Amino acid sequence: MTLTESNAFVSMASSADQDYPPSNILDPNDKVFWMTTGLYPQEFIITFKEPIEFRQIRFVTTNVKRFVMFTTSNQEPKNFETILEKTLSNNENNLQVTDFTLDRSIDVRYLKCVILAAYDSFSSVHSLKFDAENSRTGKKY
Repeated sequence: MTLTESNAFVSMASSADQDYPPSNILDPNDKVFWMTTGLYPQEFIITFKEPIEFRQIRFVTTNVKRFVMFTTSNQEPKNFETILEKTLSNNENNLQVTDFTLDRSIDVRYLKCVILAAYDSFSSVHSLKFDAENSRTGKKY
């Protein structure tokens, strides 16, 4: 089951282009993507209608230099906690694949990602994937 089938959606993005919309972040196909504008920081928030629990993250990007991810299990998108901060190497416009395993599983209703810096005026997010399950039903994603 994909995240879009699990009722996850991008509830906020700092920029949007009709050809490269924020919803592409949740598409499992790495050939589609969300394109940022030329100013940084850029950010997006993913909302889960039902909380999920995950420990592993795969973040696929291009031209991203530095990013930070935050999560919260609150009913509203506030009181976020930092779960991951990374500086990536320059892949010369090729895909940057970041796999990360957290120290423990966490319950998440909102995930916020902030791209702090990039190697070019534009960067892109091709996908964000989790090894996750619905924390209420136990359904795997």
